[in-house]
Amino acid sequence: MGRDLRIGLFFVFIVVFIPRGSWADKSQPAAVRVVLHDSASVGEATLAEAREFSAAVFRAAGIEIDSAADASTCAAGGTARAFCVQVLLRPHHPQFEPGRVRTMGVALAADVHRAVVSVYLDAVADVARRYGQPVGRVLGLALAHEIGHVLLPPPSHSPSGIMRPSWEGDGIRHAISGDIVFTDHQAALMRERLNNRLPIQ
Repeated sequence: MGRDLRIGLFFVFIVVFIPRGSWADKSQPAAVRVVLHDSASVGEATLAEAREFSAAVFRAAGIEIDSAADASTCAAGGTARAFCVQVLLRPHHPQFEPGRVRTMGVALAADVHRAVVSVYLDAVADVARRYGQPVGRVLGLALAHEIGHVLLPPPSHSPSGIMRPSWEGDGIRHAISGDIVFTDHQAALMRERLNNRLPIQ
């Protein structure tokens, strides 16, 4: 048997007999589990609208959001293989004052497996009221923005896309209508981080 034939047969053996699980993993969409802790008593319809809006923003970036996860999947030392974000939905921002710059949320901490962010309902409701937008969709915008912070390398703010540092009337309206999402570069960076993350042992 010639050397070229042996190499050809060896290659066929690799292609046919090596398990394809590792290859299949590469083709799976990047995923994030989101656990929402609601201490602001937001209505179910508003929460559902916020979850759907933020999921649609990430879906456009090639990332699936699982918002049905429970807190145990984000626990330190847990076995979750998807990146997990715990969202603390709080009723009041400690420094919020009507008429000032509205900080709707803040990213608190993150590592390779999980992150924690806070979103403040009073600031979200104030922005929604000021620009005549549904609270659920503005909340979804805040969720997408803060989760973006923990998935992107610093500095994660950008002059365009959903990671712009501040929002005015037209920007809010365009974002709510779906015209403003993550940029292609931001989407690629987030997918790369999620797809190259080591599994939790």
